[in-house]
Amino acid sequence: MEACKLAFEYSNITVLKQAGLGKFDAVLTGAKECTSDLIIIWDADGTVPLDSTRMVISKSLATSGPAMGNRLLGIMETGSMFRANFIGNWFFAFLWSPIMNGKAVDLLCGTKVFPRTAFEAIPPKIAKFDPYGDFSLILSARLLDMNISSVTVNYNRRRYGKTNIRRWSGGARLLLVSFFALIEFFKKTKFRRSTFVD
Repeated sequence: MEACKLAFEYSNITVLKQAGLGKFDAVLTGAKECTSDLIIIWDADGTVPLDSTRMVISKSLATSGPAMGNRLLGIMETGSMFRANFIGNWFFAFLWSPIMNGKAVDLLCGTKVFPRTAFEAIPPKIAKFDPYGDFSLILSARLLDMNISSVTVNYNRRRYGKTNIRRWSGGARLLLVSFFALIEFFKKTKFRRSTFVD
């Protein structure tokens, strides 16, 4: 395992083994060990190049807030994304636009930098349905009234490993998560308005 090799070579690298299964569980396992104010999620499959990743990090550092990659507006290498995935990503981008201040952005890009507080405030009742964790984390940040920056990134074909994403069943679960997320968001924002408006 490459991570173990790096940890052996560099003393400031820690390798963790998750107790559960799936990407979301792995992300939460890592986030619990982080002590910094900002936490990066970055897929090690080589799809988002380093220069694009640096732009996401720079945006988050500049705003001290969440930032995530937007593959849908960047240059896509041929064969990097199935047509069904591309259409599905745009569908969810528009579906979530009311939560994202009216903007259609790439929610499922694997390159994200979010404040630790957003990880700590993820709504459990949304998270239990979320197969990948992206929606839960984004909703958490928006419920905390954080503005999320969208940074255009390029997207390459996978360089390492194989995808574990189940396109159709995963998409169905994301639709369910979106339904609950929209209800939760509008319920909270309606409460905010009623609290501050006479």
